[in-house]
Amino acid sequence: MEQPSLAGYECDEISTIIQDQNSHFWSQLPGSNIVVLIYAFVCTFGATANLVVLIAFCKNASLRTMRNRFIVNLAFSDLLLCVVTAPAFLYLSANSYWPFGDLSCKTVAAVQAVNTFVSSLTLAVIALDRALLTICPVQWRVASTAPLIFFSIVWVLSAMVAIPYGFAVSAVPMAHGTWANPDTIETVAKCGIEVPRICQENEALWNLMPVTRLSYTTIVFAIQYLLPLSSLLYAYHQIGSTIRKRNKTAKPLDASRRSLLQTRKRHEKLFVTYAIAWAPMNLYNILSNMEYINFNQYQYVFCHLIGISSACVNPITYALVNENFRNALHQVFSWIPCCTTTIDTNSQFRAFQPTPFPKNAVSHNSMLALGETEKSMTNLSSPYEQAGSPMAGI
Repeated sequence: MEQPSLAGYECDEISTIIQDQNSHFWSQLPGSNIVVLIYAFVCTFGATANLVVLIAFCKNASLRTMRNRFIVNLAFSDLLLCVVTAPAFLYLSANSYWPFGDLSCKTVAAVQAVNTFVSSLTLAVIALDRALLTICPVQWRVASTAPLIFFSIVWVLSAMVAIPYGFAVSAVPMAHGTWANPDTIETVAKCGIEVPRICQENEALWNLMPVTRLSYTTIVFAIQYLLPLSSLLYAYHQIGSTIRKRNKTAKPLDASRRSLLQTRKRHEKLFVTYAIAWAPMNLYNILSNMEYINFNQYQYVFCHLIGISSACVNPITYALVNENFRNALHQVFSWIPCCTTTIDTNSQFRAFQPTPFPKNAVSHNSMLALGETEKSMTNLSSPYEQAGSPMAGI
């Protein structure tokens, strides 16, 4: 069957037709304007929160510890996710054609993949680091080169996993419908108009690689989803085990156990958030590649939007709820009226720390004396406390 042709159309009319074809999908998407607003909100909030973490780290010397660099690595990766990956994905979804050439198509795809893997693997590394600090706090904390080794592993592994995807994606000229007609190609050439290209995965390029598309999707699922969840679950279990052992001593809640409890709750929330955020996109990729479901761009946009929302949660979970970072932010943004007061929450917590005595058996003066005694005892910490809790400085 002969395909329709653009022969006989004026050059301006052909340009208009190409523009209409380019925006056809997005114009047919129900609530497309709302989708853009939600993307804009998620990206703006996530970029702002992660940028604030990076500014606090750069401006405050007390935060520039080796292990806080894990948080910085995560914040930097999530910042790129909000300002590069998400906007690029939204552009590809809103426009059928890619006018920037094949190299830029591959580069954008590779950067998106690396960015996503770095963010996910950094979460896994943070969880493993906290678990190891719980198991062997003294030995692991003095291993100052460990974070550098982890950084190298995260970035190298992310780049290696992203290479096949970057290779398989290409900007291919349209070759169906109107664009399959030789008369159309001849007409647009006379007008000096290039045949529109689509930036997408190329099945022919997948066939040239040693790994199939389905196998690659499975590997991505394991590295980007299962590995971080497994690490978070392991850290949660290990910290919980340590808390149970310390509870058997029946001592008052000391700073070390209090920090462990906070860390355990943090990992629990992050585990649930990450599992919910990235499950739709990973499962959708697997099911569509296994041909259990037909790929639908509408559904995929929704899954991606849920996934990138994790970039908003990470800075809150790991940095902005932490006292050290909050105090640093008070100093950095002291010119803002709402940030002029710095609260010493540790002092307040010590003043109301539970004691082994019944409330009615201790007078007001005794409580004040006890508070002073607790302050003087802070220098007599156990070897574990000297080594630092799993979330110390973070």
